[in-house]
Amino acid sequence: ETSNQVGQYVYQYLKKVSESQLPKDKGIKKAYSLALRLAKPFNRGLQYSQSKRFQIFDDEMRIGASLNLDIIGNKKSIWPRFAKTNVELHALGYHIDLLEAGARLEGLQPIIESLYGKKSQDKKTVFDYLQRKSKERSREYNTLDAQHLKLMNKMNQKLPIETRRPKEPQ
Repeated sequence: ETSNQVGQYVYQYLKKVSESQLPKDKGIKKAYSLALRLAKPFNRGLQYSQSKRFQIFDDEMRIGASLNLDIIGNKKSIWPRFAKTNVELHALGYHIDLLEAGARLEGLQPIIESLYGKKSQDKKTVFDYLQRKSKERSREYNTLDAQHLKLMNKMNQKLPIETRRPKEPQ
């Protein structure tokens, strides 16, 4: 894989499944171990994508739990684009997803910079930032709407379209 983001995530995912002690992964554990031997190891740092699993399983009682963490990184920021966590319970050969939560964090960097900027005029509230972004998007949509309306009017002039009106009774 040429992308460090994808390469690190895939490598860590292969590693977490191949080292798994959970019964649900026994069938694919061997294939993932083989793929892991062929994969190039990546360890680039916190700003890159990661996939981690913390687990505990008691073979005697056939019960356990696992916590999966998946982070899709962003090279341009210390804040990830996406983060997801999943808590699973494993008992008697079954597994249950107790909790799964994810957050998309793309665009968080400019908000934080606007709150904690170096210049005093840069320090604004989150609401100021969101209001400014909303106004910018509103202007973009209004421009697109005007262009769309002009195009529709040109099409109506070129095509012989008439509005149907019900005939009045005589």
